[in-house]
Amino acid sequence: MVICFDLDGTILDTYNLIRETFIRTFREFYPKFVPTEEDLKTYFGPSLVETFTKVGCNEEEVIMMYDNYRRINKELQHDLIKIYPGCKEMLDRLKAKGYKLAIYSNKINSVIVDGLNEVDALGYFDFILGFDDVKSPKPAREGLDKIREIFNDEVIYVGDSPSDMATAVNSEALAIGVSQAVISEEDLFKSGANYVIDDIAKLDKLLEEINV
Repeated sequence: MVICFDLDGTILDTYNLIRETFIRTFREFYPKFVPTEEDLKTYFGPSLVETFTKVGCNEEEVIMMYDNYRRINKELQHDLIKIYPGCKEMLDRLKAKGYKLAIYSNKINSVIVDGLNEVDALGYFDFILGFDDVKSPKPAREGLDKIREIFNDEVIYVGDSPSDMATAVNSEALAIGVSQAVISEEDLFKSGANYVIDDIAKLDKLLEEINV
């Protein structure tokens, strides 16, 4: 069995990092749009291209915003990124039980690796899949299908957003939601979650209870 995780809001507590990066990016490079706190919450999950297109950026502006977002995010990362409490211990327990562990995120692969290295967690994962590794990103099924093919095994997807749950549903994978970030348990269930936990550290206990 492969346990595949989303990154932000699931393994890494990056809400403050993402929030501040969007605020600075819009303020410096797209000042005609001022996001509200509710707007900012909706950017937690979708790809950057999807988000910048949604607020009205044209193709050229999307490229410019994307590049500057990544630069600002990199500058802020060291001070604002952290791993959720108890997450490493939970990953240790899963590895000890023989699960294969993967990451599938809407971030590009190199940024996923940078983030995991920042919190000394890269070594837990057997495979990393990013936005730039697929033709059709989340919520399309391509990413999870690719992980299933690589490991020749069934996949469980663990994430914190409606997009994550839809990705699991589209790929016919078991969907486990984590409500520790900004999306409620109710909204995760509405998006297709089979189970929801309020803390990523509880994942191994849930897997034991449902016998997978």
